[in-house]
Amino acid sequence: MSSKRLTNTLAIALAVIIAGYLAINVFKGIGDSYKTSTAYVQSVSETIDAKMFIVREETIINTDKAGVVVPLAVNGERVGNGNRLAAVFADDKSAENYSKSISLNKKLETYKKIENHVKLANLDLKKLTQDINGEFTSILESVYNNDFSSLAESELSFSEMLSRKDVSLGYEVDCSGIIEELEGQIASLKAGEPKEIITAESAGFFVSRLDGYEDLIRAEDIDSLTSEKLEEALDAEKAETRDDVMGKLITGYEWYAAAIVDTALLAGTEVNKSVQLVLGDKDGDIVPARVYSKTKAQGDDSTLVVFKCSEMNEGLAMNRKVSGKIVLKSYSGIKVRKSAVHFNEEGQEGVYIIEGNIIKFNRIEEVYSDAEYVIAKNKPGTSGWLSQYDEVVISGKDLYNGKVIG
Repeated sequence: MSSKRLTNTLAIALAVIIAGYLAINVFKGIGDSYKTSTAYVQSVSETIDAKMFIVREETIINTDKAGVVVPLAVNGERVGNGNRLAAVFADDKSAENYSKSISLNKKLETYKKIENHVKLANLDLKKLTQDINGEFTSILESVYNNDFSSLAESELSFSEMLSRKDVSLGYEVDCSGIIEELEGQIASLKAGEPKEIITAESAGFFVSRLDGYEDLIRAEDIDSLTSEKLEEALDAEKAETRDDVMGKLITGYEWYAAAIVDTALLAGTEVNKSVQLVLGDKDGDIVPARVYSKTKAQGDDSTLVVFKCSEMNEGLAMNRKVSGKIVLKSYSGIKVRKSAVHFNEEGQEGVYIIEGNIIKFNRIEEVYSDAEYVIAKNKPGTSGWLSQYDEVVISGKDLYNGKVIG
């Protein structure tokens, strides 16, 4: 597949997504007097802001030989006992060549797969198209979240799937030139053998560096954790990392998030209750959790609350001190501006929509509201009730059911 064809494909797909985004977010003008906003099903949550400290079972990985370390496992990757974690080289040049050779070999393997696809037939085009769209969306999300750790591999996977589709549609795909070029680049690097290969001594999630807070609160001490100890950890400066340390293994399947929260806000969050945590900013990781313990802090109205979690990925593996949210309740429904909500002559709550050139009153049933928005129960296919994709009037005068507009 030519690079020009791939670039055009990416550009077209990106343009479609951007156009869709703008269509969703830009208000529509109807005539001179009315403005509308499209109604969509969305979710909102009741949350508590909290600064959390992450506690995990962790094993430090040391190396006895001085040199330059090249990680062979990805941050957050699940590894088994004996798996290769890193290679140690005598100098920077050897390490750099080895890293380049790994990357080039991955590309070479991908293009050899693409070359072999020429012999394939009877592919499930519908399934393949879904996979392509899914991979492309994943790439966009990674870029949006500034997560470039696996972008190169995603790009190769995306290219391979595009080539499979091209072959199945009868297009000619010739990768012989780039395969020859990659083989030449790999041969010219002359990457030497490492001084040492570091392997995992147990199963766990690999992290290539320490954050400096590993010794503050240990997982085995979670049951005796106090609010004073947690406050000390949240205020502590990170420790210096030793030169002989090249990473760590998160060995436990479960980990903890501890926070000190106003006691009144935790009403209804009894021990063992399931909740969700948002670790990071508003676009942070959403993690299922359960309340592990609650301990009243002495001398004030705060409570030390500890949550137990089991989900793990690269971002979660790197977290330690994190500003997050405790999600108490979530509501899903059709979101509309509160200013768009009216009551008809019968006292029924609803909104005015524009259908064609007629204004109609569609009822709503609130499931949640705040100062700005209302979440209405979604009743698809129910006549007379607000539905997703209705054009809700957010600005206009003299509104009534059945009004004809020009």
